[in-house]
Amino acid sequence: MAVETVSTPSPADPAGSTRAHGSPEAAARPFDVLGKTYEDTYAHLPEQQQAIDWLLARLPAAARVMDIGSGTGRPTADRLAAAGHDVTGFDVSTTMVELARTQVPAARFELADVRTLPHAPGSWDAITAFFPLLQMPRADLGATLTRTADWLASGGLFVFATVPFDAEDEEIQWMGQTIRATSYPAEVYPRLLRESGLEVVHEELSVFHPDFPGMGPEEHLFLYAVKPGGPAVPAHALAGPYPLPATYRGPHELSEQGWLGMEARFERHDIAPVLDALAGNTRILDVGGGSGAVVRALAARPCHVTTVEPHAAREESMRPLAADGVTVLPGCAEQLPVRDGAFDAAVATWVLHYTDDPDAAVTEMARAVDRTHPEARIVLVQGAPDNQLIALWNRTCAELTGEPHDHQGLLLTRAAHVLAAHGFTDIAFTRARVDVVFPEEGAEAKAEAAADVLAEFWNTGHPRLAELHQALLPALRAHFATGTDRFNDDAVLLTARPRRTR
Repeated sequence: MAVETVSTPSPADPAGSTRAHGSPEAAARPFDVLGKTYEDTYAHLPEQQQAIDWLLARLPAAARVMDIGSGTGRPTADRLAAAGHDVTGFDVSTTMVELARTQVPAARFELADVRTLPHAPGSWDAITAFFPLLQMPRADLGATLTRTADWLASGGLFVFATVPFDAEDEEIQWMGQTIRATSYPAEVYPRLLRESGLEVVHEELSVFHPDFPGMGPEEHLFLYAVKPGGPAVPAHALAGPYPLPATYRGPHELSEQGWLGMEARFERHDIAPVLDALAGNTRILDVGGGSGAVVRALAARPCHVTTVEPHAAREESMRPLAADGVTVLPGCAEQLPVRDGAFDAAVATWVLHYTDDPDAAVTEMARAVDRTHPEARIVLVQGAPDNQLIALWNRTCAELTGEPHDHQGLLLTRAAHVLAAHGFTDIAFTRARVDVVFPEEGAEAKAEAAADVLAEFWNTGHPRLAELHQALLPALRAHFATGTDRFNDDAVLLTARPRRTR
């Protein structure tokens, strides 16, 4: 752990102490000696990876991120920069800064004592501090947390980790080094962050067993915090591409025949993260049950599921799920036939682009969920901004039929604003993989099969269906000529919860 600037976790991340207690030289010395050994020991903490995931799901596109105690650059700066964020790391160890510059060229790294940084208030969208303050005197530690809050823009995010204990300037042995460490008991740190003007939204204590000779288990404290204010919904990269269109293009048509042909080709990896997001829920509303894949997966759990489906044939096909405790209701997303607050969660997977009024559909989902429930949440699944099938439809089918282009990010963005207006202000965006697979032998056979399936899926009954099939073939042949047997039909999960401070 450091005292000021070393980002990967450890109970002795000295990044700012005093030659006596608190000097940058004293903080740097162990890390100059350890170098990459520190990364090998501490860079794979599950809780740190989860904290980075939390940030990535909530950061605006191309966010400005400060990494205090950036260490070797891994994993924090590396993952954030790889996601397209503008990352600057600060560390007191020359060795760490040199390693980070080599290992993570997409980020910037500076040799600096965080206590003397002159950055203007509100200049960072997020700040990370994984174990960097453990060699500071308590007065400096508190002042640094206060400055950190000041540096954050309104709505900015702060992730902090430390080793909690009740001592100041205590000599300890850590990774073969003698250091002087300072901390507070775990219950003090949330108070310090709140006194600095931040809302603490997550607290977690964990135990880590370093794989290093002579070291015993360490208790780690992880805190996530938010600076009040700012836009309710940041412009997340997964809700792109930007700029967003001004208006919704209107609903796509979907036939049972077209859907069945497509469903047989799916390799879906979007259902598991939906189940994970709803792990704590027991009364779940599914909007637009479709083929019932998500409903069946949920029904296998000890919870009650209600699904609302507007298409009579699909509603009928899900009736047997009543034996598993599923309630199947006819109805549309814009006018759900359920009571206010009857559920602790609602989910809609690949539904909004088939609705006449997506805003009304999301409003109805917010109405149906009890916002006071501790596990209240709404999960929406739509297409990713680099979804290959959506791009193919836009450049081929939309051009031929004269329809407006599809833009799934607009649906997610509008949904996020509607949810925030209804109190679901903790909004996260994450990616899930979905593939559409064509195992036929040879590129030509794959292209012909794909043209049949996609034209029927997108435009069942269209008077120019044969033309659509032919128009798709050149792009499909070129795609399968690369040797692939699949298209990326990737999804984005929007998860929204009421923000609960602790």
